[in-house]
Amino acid sequence: MFYFQKTIFTILWLCTGIGSLAQNWDINLLKKINSPQTPNATKFFKITSNSAYVVPFAYPAFSFTFGKIKKSSPLVQESFFSASSLATACILSYSIKLIGKRDRPYVTYPNELIIDKPSKTYSFPSGHTTAAFCSATSMALYYHKWYVTIPAYAWACTVAYSRMYLGKHYPTDVIGGMVLGIGIPMLFYYCTPVNRFVNGIGQSILHY
Repeated sequence: MFYFQKTIFTILWLCTGIGSLAQNWDINLLKKINSPQTPNATKFFKITSNSAYVVPFAYPAFSFTFGKIKKSSPLVQESFFSASSLATACILSYSIKLIGKRDRPYVTYPNELIIDKPSKTYSFPSGHTTAAFCSATSMALYYHKWYVTIPAYAWACTVAYSRMYLGKHYPTDVIGGMVLGIGIPMLFYYCTPVNRFVNGIGQSILHY
């Protein structure tokens, strides 16, 4: 448990550090990605961005349901693994937002970015990116198949890009989301004490 706590604090420190590194290149790169925009591209990236709060939650539900129907314990186990990784990553992401209190780029640079509507939360890290990469990493760790891993990460990268295209996040916000989204599932999967702890909870709850 000490190792888990140490790792979490390391991730928090790393993500907060990334957020503080934003300089002129950060906003300059964001401006290049954000403009110009076309109606079709904007519509596509809005849909892609919104999918980050659908796919990551639908995937564990699908894995659990399909696993129970097929009586597949590994698939039910994966549903809990992905759900617990997602919950942890999202909680950490929101906590870092409250700690860092980094304003959205369109707040710091008003009238310089094209946005649809403002968001109510802080900027660093990107929650959409965190959720997307967490889900993609969970899929990659479970299936170990290129035809799952490549599309999953392609989708996650598109979500990350959409957050910048829509003017909602700096590039460093997206990088922070990637760190969290990849780091938490990797920690849960490869760190034996954490893996046993998470798996033990899952077994007691879902009886797989």
